[in-house]
Amino acid sequence: MEIAASIKGASKEYKTGDTIITALEPTTFDFMKKELTLIIGPSGSGKTTLLSLLGCVIFPTTGEVYIDNLLVNNLSDKELARVRLRNIGFVFQNFNLLAPLNVLENVMHPLRLSGTGKKEAKIKAEEALKKVNMESRMKSLPKNLSGGEQQRVAIARALVTEPSIMLCDEPTASLDIRSVGIVMEELKMLSDSGKSVIVVTHDLRLKPFADRIIYVNNGIASDTPSADEIFHN
Repeated sequence: MEIAASIKGASKEYKTGDTIITALEPTTFDFMKKELTLIIGPSGSGKTTLLSLLGCVIFPTTGEVYIDNLLVNNLSDKELARVRLRNIGFVFQNFNLLAPLNVLENVMHPLRLSGTGKKEAKIKAEEALKKVNMESRMKSLPKNLSGGEQQRVAIARALVTEPSIMLCDEPTASLDIRSVGIVMEELKMLSDSGKSVIVVTHDLRLKPFADRIIYVNNGIASDTPSADEIFHN
């Protein structure tokens, strides 16, 4: 399998006054295309820090982050923005759809930002919406969609730039059980089609959809759950 992203000895520390807080201990993982990875851990465990490193939103204190074999540590803000736009799709818990725009316009938005012409952006947005079975709602405004439908539009928007990596931060937290199943089936289909889908969650209902699980606790990431997690699960 092909590697979509790698972190090598990557850690993150924050300094507040004289105190150093370690959000993530040195961590090494490869994230493969055609794989759905769950990053599971309690609130404040370091899982969002790990996702932020992969999303090129923060830099590691130590170690290296590679996206599609490109070392991102020393990139300029402009180069980093380009990597985020072209290589990474983001899906959030609260959908982040633009209220005045309809479904089609929301999905076209990242393409228009990157300079794609309106006609081409419309074709690509329609294709992305078909992949998540939302083509029938193209003219709807976000407020007229259910939570599950909004999340599927958000996935289409993340998908439209054809990124190799999809980063999902608690994508099912505000969804009912039926919508959870539909959204996760869509994400699993995307990983099967060649993307690396990485989902941060504390929702244990998602485990059956995962090809691989990374457990994060007290800033330490591991392929095996801690004794706490085994006990609680």
